[in-house]
Amino acid sequence: MFTSQTRRTAGQPHPRYRGGRVAAAAATVATFGLVLSACGGNGTGSGDGTMELQVALWGDSDRAALYEAAVEIFEEEHENVSIDLQFADLTPYLERLATSAAAGDLPDVMFMRDTHLGRYGSSGALLDLGEYIGDTIDTDDLGETAAADGTVGDGVYGLPSHYVGQATLYDAARLAEVGVDPAELDTWDGYAEAARAAMDTADGYYGTVDPTTGSTHRHFESWIRQADEELFTDEGEIGFTAETAESWFQFWADLRDAGAAPPADIQKESESSGWTNDLIVTGRAALRPSSTNHLTIVQDLTPNDIGLAGVPASPDASEDWRFFPPILLSAAANTDHPELATELISFLINNVDAAVETTLSQGAPSSAAVREALLPELTEDETKFITQISEEQELPQRSFPIRPEGAEAFNAEITRAGEEIAYGRLSVEEAVAQLIRNGERVLAENNG
Repeated sequence: MFTSQTRRTAGQPHPRYRGGRVAAAAATVATFGLVLSACGGNGTGSGDGTMELQVALWGDSDRAALYEAAVEIFEEEHENVSIDLQFADLTPYLERLATSAAAGDLPDVMFMRDTHLGRYGSSGALLDLGEYIGDTIDTDDLGETAAADGTVGDGVYGLPSHYVGQATLYDAARLAEVGVDPAELDTWDGYAEAARAAMDTADGYYGTVDPTTGSTHRHFESWIRQADEELFTDEGEIGFTAETAESWFQFWADLRDAGAAPPADIQKESESSGWTNDLIVTGRAALRPSSTNHLTIVQDLTPNDIGLAGVPASPDASEDWRFFPPILLSAAANTDHPELATELISFLINNVDAAVETTLSQGAPSSAAVREALLPELTEDETKFITQISEEQELPQRSFPIRPEGAEAFNAEITRAGEEIAYGRLSVEEAVAQLIRNGERVLAENNG
């Protein structure tokens, strides 16, 4: 069901990847199988006593090569264990997980999105990892919310291997030019003032990118959590008030009206071409709500010095609003080798040598010890975002409810509301009313 890497013959060397920057990667990627293989179901054993595990992840062949190097370390430490690493791009990966789950044929170990964990955890397709924590799974170096990140009902069906943090990217030279101290970005009022100070309407320069029309709405969720609300309730319903949503969209509408945020057509055009046409990359905006790991992407694409700040907070924000969307590891409920599968999960989370191979391809490692050990291997920008996540992980945080069925459709409705406001087709109040009405419908359709 996934593209499967061609295995090496005994004794054939495997190139190592240090910090994701070794040129030998291209040679290994070329050996990857190009034909979709059928998932063999749960782990099996061969005639010579070898135990076989299937491991699936999303991403391209470059990411798969990094993980192949990591799992080879696990194989070296475990005699008579063979791992079949399979991969696919995200959309087909999720489609194949659904097909495999329906057939009772999931890979033994798989990377899982938080948007899909609820579906598979509640259906009985995944192994309850809670029974193995403290035995084959070590969570000592994970944050307090680690188990909660993968909890569905009474079971733990995923554990975080990596986290993605939220941030503000800024053009350091532009802020210095207009006399803005990056420390002022700590509050939403300070952010708005910085955007207004940095804008130059006559020159087509904007103070900030507008996140409300994009496809990712983690900063909207931060705003909601600062109001002590949630995007979703534990029951899979809308967890925020219309008033809170209206205040978010109004904040950005005010910046747009002032010329500090771009008009809808310019914003959407910049989004259509990926990072290369992003307004902060092309030097047409000073601020950008983003993920922490996007710092390295943006800095690689622009000669401008890009700085990293946290998400702004309101003066009365709840103390524990911060959250870190996880990349999860799960195991199939019907794996033939649950102890081995869970040991592999613990290895991918905690083993420093494996983390050196996989680098930051999925975000910041969930293990504090691994993050610390990786620092000497990292570039300056990688160090910045790892350090920020580590520091923020020390602050109070509450777990957030598992994404319900329909979460992605709901996300599309948030984008739709932002577009309706930005293009002037609906007022803020009308767009939020539509968001709540349509959001309730798509959640009900998927959870009924």
